Amino acid sequence: MSEPLRPRFPARPVTALVPVLALLLLTLWAAPSSAAPPAPGAAPVDAAGPAATSPDGTLTLAVSASGGRLTYSVSRAGTLLVAPSDLGLRLTDGTVLGHDVAVTGHRTRAYDSTWQPVWGADAEVRDRYEELTVDLRQRDGRTFSVIVRAYDDGVALRYDVPEQPGLRSLRIADEATEFDLTGDPVAWWTPRDDNSDENPWRSTPLSAMGKSNAPVTFRRPDGIHLSVHEADLVDYAAMTVTPEDGSLRADLVPTPGRDAAVVTRAGRALPWRALTVAPDAAGLIESHLLENLNPPCRICGGDTSWIEPVKYVGIWWVMQQDQATWETGPRHGATTARAKRYIDFAAANGIEGLLAEGWNQGWEGDWGDQSFTRPTADFDLREVVSYARERGVEFIMHNETGANVENYEAQLDEAFTLYEDLGVNYVKTGYVGDIPGHNHYDQFMINHYRRVLEAAAEHRINVNCHECVHASGEMRTYPNAISREAVRGQEWDAFSEGNTPEHTLILPFTRGLSGPMDYTPGIMDILWDPQQLGRRVHTTVGKQLAYYVTYFSGLHMAADLPEHYRDAPGLGFIRDVPARWDRTEVLAAEVGDHLVTARRSGREWFTGAMTGEHARTLSYPLSFLGAGEWVAEAYTDAPDADYDTNPTALAVTRTLVTAADTFTADLGRSGGQAVRFRPATRADLTTLPRHTP
Repeated sequence: MSEPLRPRFPARPVTALVPVLALLLLTLWAAPSSAAPPAPGAAPVDAAGPAATSPDGTLTLAVSASGGRLTYSVSRAGTLLVAPSDLGLRLTDGTVLGHDVAVTGHRTRAYDSTWQPVWGADAEVRDRYEELTVDLRQRDGRTFSVIVRAYDDGVALRYDVPEQPGLRSLRIADEATEFDLTGDPVAWWTPRDDNSDENPWRSTPLSAMGKSNAPVTFRRPDGIHLSVHEADLVDYAAMTVTPEDGSLRADLVPTPGRDAAVVTRAGRALPWRALTVAPDAAGLIESHLLENLNPPCRICGGDTSWIEPVKYVGIWWVMQQDQATWETGPRHGATTARAKRYIDFAAANGIEGLLAEGWNQGWEGDWGDQSFTRPTADFDLREVVSYARERGVEFIMHNETGANVENYEAQLDEAFTLYEDLGVNYVKTGYVGDIPGHNHYDQFMINHYRRVLEAAAEHRINVNCHECVHASGEMRTYPNAISREAVRGQEWDAFSEGNTPEHTLILPFTRGLSGPMDYTPGIMDILWDPQQLGRRVHTTVGKQLAYYVTYFSGLHMAADLPEHYRDAPGLGFIRDVPARWDRTEVLAAEVGDHLVTARRSGREWFTGAMTGEHARTLSYPLSFLGAGEWVAEAYTDAPDADYDTNPTALAVTRTLVTAADTFTADLGRSGGQAVRFRPATRADLTTLPRHTP
């Protein structure tokens, strides 16, 4: 049965603000005579209570201090999504900043602008919201503010704690921030791990959730989708979520051996707690909420031409499959000769980059004593970089720290200076192993990842960070954050039971919402199992091609060995698909089930369609195309394709279409389709057949 797209109607505007919780300022301590007066322009406190409402009138976030309890709630078109939920910071002195509070003033402002990312899912992003600042005073005299924003696609809140007598710095043990979602929506989550985001995604009711890393995504019975995450994560510990008393609480990653998860100065705003809200699953992917919650670009004052999304190949899969080694020896993978072969393949197929893992000294032992400037004896770094440049291929430097962060930071300036001198604009970092004295996502490491980004920007280097913290929209501020892992990616198919068809259909609606994701797609020899351990990739070839459109990244790998692309019909799509996009539209979406995404680059459009564990037929309109005739170059699962029994069967067709047509994707289990739409030439009009659904 064909599954036509469900119409995606805009939400009905509301004509009046959703009623909010009343603010009760009934006690004398609520406004002592010594209290500072409200800031100029602050609105007086009234009985209705302060709230921020989205520009389209649909979403409302209200703040209350009723009875001294600081809470917020979120409604959408009259439906309560988040019941009154606690706010506050738990300090190491045993007090909570947010208990016994009263509102001393509030003020709102509207903001509306459009900005142009250096690169991204869309060439223009609208940043439009209403912001509410609520000023608060505790019974003990301490003051702080809660800042909330309401966008059309979500809401967010953060704390701003001014420096004041007795509060020059903040020692935060944890947060009291809660997300009390109404009902019992379906939840997609991963078991909490303060050192890894490489766990399989789970699907349970909210009531059955365990502790989870962020982001976490939910679907309500009425179809509304929500995703809880954070943004503008700077000088802070990463957020996880913990079920408590039927609600979820923001739970900070601790620093081992320290009572404070966060030690920071007062006089600053803390990271945003964000809730993306959409009427359907597609709306989650199309949202720019997390980017908009980050500051504008800090490195765009000069030339940014070195920040460019690319596709790349890598001396990588051969090691993942244990057919070569990172360390030197008779099976060393990153040799000069092998690098040149990969460069030749890349140059011949319009692939712009080469990654060579194991090029440097120090891979013996636990990988923690590496040099990031000295190549191995069988890898001539300058010759390889020069060879690549002559052929229009970027060399992607690999920096695996082996979790020895101190060693990496000691070499960072020297290494990045060398790379800049060589004309290398891309670095893949790695943090495999346990970091002495730290969790991968604690405050020290959050600051480390930012230091690397900033240092890289000074040397015109893009960063693809592996084993690091989840993205949080920082690509707006530092667009050289070109991609990152923070995901159970495709390498797990090489050394474990692998990734399920459902897992790969959950990622775009969870991890994919936080920022660009390096999943390493493009495997053509699906069943390659050189170790004969019964391991394989759990997709069809068609789905591997669809990833280039459905997964968003500034670095997309053609992950297979060059010899496995020989005579592979899917290589044609990998050649043609770009890494830079101008517009994104999600045409059909169900979390864990199926996804159809359309992206435009220049004059051409590309679609990717993929399914989970069930075969299905998806139909989608081509109304996104412009006027005129178009050629649809489609790479689709063959009629007998099946990820288990016949994963490499691929049908390649070229037909004429217009924007009035409907396209069809007949997908096998864990299957996919990838299509390039280009304007038709005169020759095309006389030689190609017209598409029939």
